[in-house]
Amino acid sequence: MAVGGAARHSVAEHAMEAGAAPALAIDGLTKRFFGTLALDRVDLALQRGEIHALIGENGAGKSTLIKCLAGIYQADGGEIRLHGVRVEPWLHELPISFVHQDLGLVDELSVGENVALVSGFPRRRGLIDWRGVWSQAREIYAAMQVEAPDPRLPVGTLGAAGRAILGIVRALARRSEIVVLDEPTASLPEPDAQHLFQVLRTLRASGKGIIYVSHRLNELAGLADRVTVLRDGRKVRTARLADTTPKALVRDMLGREIGMAAVAHAAGGASQPVLTASGLWIGRRGPVDFEIAAGDVVGLVGLRGAGQQDIGRAIFGAVRPDTGELRLDGIPLSPDESIPERIARGIALLAGDRGRESAFSGMSVQENMLPSPHIGGEAAWRWVAPGRERRRIAARLERFDVRPRNPAALIDWLSGGNQQKVFVGRWLESKARLFIMEEPTAGVDVGAKFAIHQLLRDAAARGAGVLVVSSDFEEVAGLCDRALVIGRGRITADLHGGDLSVDNLIACSSMGREESGAD
Repeated sequence: MAVGGAARHSVAEHAMEAGAAPALAIDGLTKRFFGTLALDRVDLALQRGEIHALIGENGAGKSTLIKCLAGIYQADGGEIRLHGVRVEPWLHELPISFVHQDLGLVDELSVGENVALVSGFPRRRGLIDWRGVWSQAREIYAAMQVEAPDPRLPVGTLGAAGRAILGIVRALARRSEIVVLDEPTASLPEPDAQHLFQVLRTLRASGKGIIYVSHRLNELAGLADRVTVLRDGRKVRTARLADTTPKALVRDMLGREIGMAAVAHAAGGASQPVLTASGLWIGRRGPVDFEIAAGDVVGLVGLRGAGQQDIGRAIFGAVRPDTGELRLDGIPLSPDESIPERIARGIALLAGDRGRESAFSGMSVQENMLPSPHIGGEAAWRWVAPGRERRRIAARLERFDVRPRNPAALIDWLSGGNQQKVFVGRWLESKARLFIMEEPTAGVDVGAKFAIHQLLRDAAARGAGVLVVSSDFEEVAGLCDRALVIGRGRITADLHGGDLSVDNLIACSSMGREESGAD
């Protein structure tokens, strides 16, 4: 960190003090969509050797600004300059690399081929050098200090975290002066995020300029030099991170104070168990034994690949356990039950990869929020009056604060956070007994995160059980009554009360029960 800090002062601050032209300057950038002002005269300056955080609620204009830089959108006003020279990204190829929320990976191709699509395919005697393709991918992963998957592995077989890391690898494979990262750690566990931060510090020390978009304000400390806040398409302010506080940034983002203490923990443990897992083995890893009581919010956490996601999906019926027993309200769940049968029994699953597993792309917000009568506990062939359905969807859009409140809008048009509100709302309006929520607030702004947490607590207060499968240790520590730490498919720690802290979650996830000292 000392190296990164020294580079920051010698490059970025020296350039600003000397009056040098910024590496990137955005002046008065304006963008409209069908009369809606998405960006309203936004200014931003990025120096060489600087990590500049860009924050704001979902729909504040962050993604639109990035897509204007990438040339995906053509701005309606303002200008963009590189080292003082005006450029037009939609016409010019610029030395800027991007990692978008939509990673743009080709699932049918291998990891190595996806990297080579950006960095270029090594050739030998005019033909593709496949050994060079695999070696090139391994070298880029090694430079990031991240363990590489088999570069011949199809990308479609990677999980959400593996895909996110690959998206970053692809961006860093290209020689660029500026790197733009849009929510790069949204699905990364803490150790992988720390690896990425070290890579970013190394890039900063080499003089690269980095725009870093994130909703996790806690990760900006010690990483970002300055921060720009957007709200409703306008810049609220730019400040040195050392000169502001998370509370002030939240106020700037929302335009109001927010009482985070409003989410109170229930005193779980006294109610009858909604779910009981006994002797559960999945993929030859186990055993797993635990209970979720009515009214409890339980976290299931661990490092990437530890097995926590498989446990949640086994309960939902998407993964078949090798052996063991699952009981819902004391009644056994048959391993032969289908997913629709599990839904009918009262089990709901919010999938962590919203783009591939939750969204019905090309369909409307209404169709995505009400995709099946089974979710609402209604008969498949029951007639639903259009007026009644319109009133239901309007109430849900209002309750979950989905923007825009247009049920006919395509789900693809919404920001990632507003899409997440639709998918959370899809399940929380059901009469489920157990809600399994994978990364429920990934890529969601602080206001929406607070709202989703409150909705989960409300569901628990109504007597349901909530299982939060998350790699966000801060979220688990602040939301859950208990946290079950998973390592190699087994529970290595059961944290609750004063022991449920971010530090303990990190320690217990990184080490086994004996090493961490967890009870």
